[in-house]
Amino acid sequence: MKKFGRLALPTLGASALVIASATAALASATITTADGTPYSGDVRATNLGNVTLTGVSALGSIVTTCTSGTLDAYTNSNGTGGSLKTVNLSGCTNNRGGTTTITAIGLPYTGGQVDYAPVSSGRDSTLTIFAPNPNVHIQAVLTLPTLGIPSLTCHYGLTTSTPLVLDLFNRNNPNRPVITNTHGQGKLAGQSLQRRTSPAPDARCPASVSANGNFQILAHPSGADLQVGP
Repeated sequence: MKKFGRLALPTLGASALVIASATAALASATITTADGTPYSGDVRATNLGNVTLTGVSALGSIVTTCTSGTLDAYTNSNGTGGSLKTVNLSGCTNNRGGTTTITAIGLPYTGGQVDYAPVSSGRDSTLTIFAPNPNVHIQAVLTLPTLGIPSLTCHYGLTTSTPLVLDLFNRNNPNRPVITNTHGQGKLAGQSLQRRTSPAPDARCPASVSANGNFQILAHPSGADLQVGP
């Protein structure tokens, strides 16, 4: 497997946006640029405000906050063929006086499904991540000075059969998460990864971790706005 490198722990949530099983059902969406031209190509998600990742264990609540980051991926214009390519995060600390970094194994990773699924006063479309997914392995290394723990290593993945579903918002949607930002957006609202059983888990690691945050989504490197429709 390829190793992607060291990332801040909130990447767990951002990475889940484009990780899916190869057995995904046929997507039902059309991804275009602002002028209506179908778009197949790279996209970049950039966080809008902090991204947080929270887990609870015998150590209590552990919250990691990341202040900046980008995620690069690929998509086809019909909503299929998502591929996670690169992730870069910085300025990440936790509520125990330390830092949290991870190594994501198995990237680039293909998969992902976008569906046009508008909700009144809400989203325009969804991104579904199918589970379980044994190929995704996130190794998180935490320093927890206030707990007297110089290093704690935890391992996470998509281990249950419940898919993850995330909301996506077009740039002209008045209900997009960050209204002052005029681009398409994605929202993490408690989506989770579960602690793996292999390697043998450390009982001090949270059994699961949930992510929260908002992201701007644009074509890359052009920076063009994208739209999801039927």
